[in-house]
Amino acid sequence: MTREKVREDVWHALSVDEVFKILKTDVRGLTIAEAEKRLKEYGPNELEEEKKLGKLALLLDQLKSPLLAVLYAAAFIAYIAGKLIDVVVIAAVIVINTVVGFIQGYKAEAALQALKSLAAPEAEVIRGCPEKGICVEMRVKAREIVPGDIILLEAGDKVPADARIFEAINLEIDESMLTGESIPVRKTIEPLDKNLPVPERKNMAFAGTIVTRGRGKAVVVATGMRTEIGKIAKLMKETERVETPFEKRAKDLTKKLGLFAVSAGIAVLLVGLIRGFEFFETFLFTLAAMVSAIPEGLPAVLTITLAVGVTRMARRNAIVRKLPAIDTLGSVTAIVTDKTGTLTTNQQTVRKIFVNGKMVNVTGVGFVPEGSFEIDGVPIDPKKDDALSLLLEIATLCNDARLRQHETDKGYRWEIYGDPTEGALVVAAEKAGLNKEVLEIQLPRVDEIPFDPKERYMVTFHKSPEGDLRVYVKGAP
Repeated sequence: MTREKVREDVWHALSVDEVFKILKTDVRGLTIAEAEKRLKEYGPNELEEEKKLGKLALLLDQLKSPLLAVLYAAAFIAYIAGKLIDVVVIAAVIVINTVVGFIQGYKAEAALQALKSLAAPEAEVIRGCPEKGICVEMRVKAREIVPGDIILLEAGDKVPADARIFEAINLEIDESMLTGESIPVRKTIEPLDKNLPVPERKNMAFAGTIVTRGRGKAVVVATGMRTEIGKIAKLMKETERVETPFEKRAKDLTKKLGLFAVSAGIAVLLVGLIRGFEFFETFLFTLAAMVSAIPEGLPAVLTITLAVGVTRMARRNAIVRKLPAIDTLGSVTAIVTDKTGTLTTNQQTVRKIFVNGKMVNVTGVGFVPEGSFEIDGVPIDPKKDDALSLLLEIATLCNDARLRQHETDKGYRWEIYGDPTEGALVVAAEKAGLNKEVLEIQLPRVDEIPFDPKERYMVTFHKSPEGDLRVYVKGAP
């Protein structure tokens, strides 16, 4: 059986040995030469993008507005009529309209490219292993991953490509960006039924998803546009583009203005000829009347108004590539959207703690470790409450999640590496002044019983400063 004869959606139904055989690889990974060869064969591991508009193309795109077509006609008529001042005014309006649209479009494209350059992901792979000896892990750019590569997965990693998992130690992956399910999926390595939908393929790791717990190894089976996220991107590219409400109204207004100007011009010309005026003078007057019937300043006013809207959106961290999108947003009557990660941030927060017969309220939201502890509205010091302090100590030590702070252009951002639920417990302990790293030095973990979905609990063993062994349990034993 060759790779060409295998449907891309049945990798989960094959055994690990079958996958290795088809992809002509093994647990030691590909050689450097073979990886380079496959990169040329399959192409880079990235999604195809629409051809980027150059500066000249972007500038010319601004001149295609239906309203500007009316101004072109008006300028031509004014030129024939010898009204050079009108020609200059109309030309100035066209230039202003074009420049404003070009500057906004260029800024949006530059901002998008800057965001893409910030995301230059890498992945750990096993390549170039010697025939004898220990294999060495190496980091490569995610775009250089190829089918047959052996990738290493650890908590906090972003999966670089679709892969068949062959080693999983407490491995859980957050697939909310692909399936919409906020609960991380516990991964296995056994073959599954070939008719299972994507969310139930528990022996697969999909590109773009996040490892929340554990570690594992997987063999890459699809890259780029052949991944599940790539298939979604392909469907989006095939979506037929429709005119925006603004474009429809602009085109309709252009037709009406043109029809009105022509009708008025014909009427003026006929009246002038009937009343005995010279044809040439009447014709020039008719052209002047047609130019006057066209509101030359309207396109500029509309463009500037939309540009103001784009600027306000930018202040709220929303990048708008095309000006008419502002009007389209205002025309929306119904929004159908995924919840997790879109309307919500997929960040859980501890709000109430029941301990020692008392209900403790915790303030603060998200992963920012700022908040207070209250009982009946009265603030308390959690460190002075032995039961509460011990509970939070257990919650953060019997836990594999990590709280990290990252510096950004707008300050600092807090993130959780690991399961969001466990992360909420770490944040709650941090609010009480119990730092996970400090506690792990004081009470180092010496052993553990990993979380098991069947048993529904996790146990960790810690050595105290006095030399005693402490056993911490979390879950539903």
